[in-house]
Amino acid sequence: MTSQGIPSLLQNALDELKTKGTTHQPIFIEVGQHVVPIALSRCIDLVKSQKHRGKETNRPVASEPSVLLLISQEQMESQLERADKDICDAFTCLSETQSPRADLSVLNGKSRVLATTPQRAIDHIRRDNIFLSSTKAVVLAYDFLRLEEETDEQMEVRACAFLDDCQFIFTKLNPSVRIELYTGTLSHLARTPNELVTDPLVLTQAEWERPVHPLKVISTPPHARSSCLDILYALQGQQYLVIHKTSKSWTALEKQLRATVPPIGAIGIGFDRLSELKVPQTVAVDTVVAIDLNSGELLSMIRHLNEGNFPFQQIVAIVGPDEAQEITTSKETLLMNNENKPVPETGEVLAGKIQMLVAKLNIDSNPEELETLKKTIKKNVPFHRRGYFAAYLLRELLASGEKKVASKPKAQPSPAKPQAAAETVKEKPQRAKKAPLERTQEAREQEEQNIPEGARTLYLNIGKMRRLYAKELAQIVQDQLGITKEDIYSIRVHDKYSFITLNQEHAEKAIEKLNGMDIRGRIASVSYSNKE
Repeated sequence: MTSQGIPSLLQNALDELKTKGTTHQPIFIEVGQHVVPIALSRCIDLVKSQKHRGKETNRPVASEPSVLLLISQEQMESQLERADKDICDAFTCLSETQSPRADLSVLNGKSRVLATTPQRAIDHIRRDNIFLSSTKAVVLAYDFLRLEEETDEQMEVRACAFLDDCQFIFTKLNPSVRIELYTGTLSHLARTPNELVTDPLVLTQAEWERPVHPLKVISTPPHARSSCLDILYALQGQQYLVIHKTSKSWTALEKQLRATVPPIGAIGIGFDRLSELKVPQTVAVDTVVAIDLNSGELLSMIRHLNEGNFPFQQIVAIVGPDEAQEITTSKETLLMNNENKPVPETGEVLAGKIQMLVAKLNIDSNPEELETLKKTIKKNVPFHRRGYFAAYLLRELLASGEKKVASKPKAQPSPAKPQAAAETVKEKPQRAKKAPLERTQEAREQEEQNIPEGARTLYLNIGKMRRLYAKELAQIVQDQLGITKEDIYSIRVHDKYSFITLNQEHAEKAIEKLNGMDIRGRIASVSYSNKE
């Protein structure tokens, strides 16, 4: 989502509602961030759409606004303090810090949009300084900035007063006036939509921010970044857009893409320069690959691509296991059509390389040379051996590519003590594999020592495949049994089941409380473990 302007996905949703005949139905719209800029942009869009309906007979006057923008006082002041002052360049503004006499002179100006606070609007409506008979739309920016030394309760009171004043203004509008309220999240509203207007339409962020491109998440161990090349082959894309953590890391990957056989076609950019992304019209990019981005960066990237309307077929995220878990369980990424994919096997990688070679064959710039080679093979290789001959050539080609990539780091070997250097290279992988194993064994031994005698281990038929994890399970046990975290000796969550270790009294109570409970969409079955 951009920091200014209304997101194109939201604009499409509003246009779709308009075609369905919901032009005059009050709409409460959840937009996440940038509530005020989106509300400002929406006012401009509404004015433009009204101009297209036909020539207006009367010139616009601020006291008879076509669009009324209601905004909190501190947000109004924040906009007025900006150097560009976009709000007052486009609209007439009434701030509570200026005098009513100054308001009167401002209201005589020519403007189709009047931006003010609900309280100041009510003051002038009662004094017959503002007339709403010509108003076609009212836009509410329900967003508040915390004042100095203001408590949560005080801020809540201000939010309630804002909505109460808006509700009074609604009573002065014609029935056909369009009402749109923009808020970060609907759950923070001090009043429900039904309390403010009758028959409202609620549009959540999950409904309008539908994914344009499907997302596939591929989890790889942090030390196995070399598998990125295999993943690109297995995806069988003809041209990739690669978005890496930084521009520097993309440059390092680009060298590998060029050196591998067959070379992988890709253009790339660092996430730190994503705003500069411009895909050439002549390059047919079919797949976007994001590498090492966290969930927040990935979501920002997807929104940027959505706003740009790039013609991609899919987005693939290559991340570590922990990041993959966070992406698929976070609230925002669940709004997207995502799918977990395993690391490709050898057969998939080989198939991708063959498909890439076939694609290059179809667009080869020198078919006459290929025809000559084909005739030579036909003369010298028997028909029943040509398949093996092609397989042999493929094996040699791929092997030469692997040797080429492997020889890159050894281009400038150190002349001093080659024997010691070789031993160092051999020892490092052994340490890297051994250390995590030793730590795991030590952790298990320490855990077993902390479990007192007489403790009982329970079996639960729900695990990670239902997106249940140790922290959440521990909280459920504490809430249901009325115990503390220290009362739980051990929790182990596997793919399809979990184990909970408690003392005898708490174990019996857990069987009674948790059995039949709905956990992550499945009925829990709890019993004593057979492996005690």
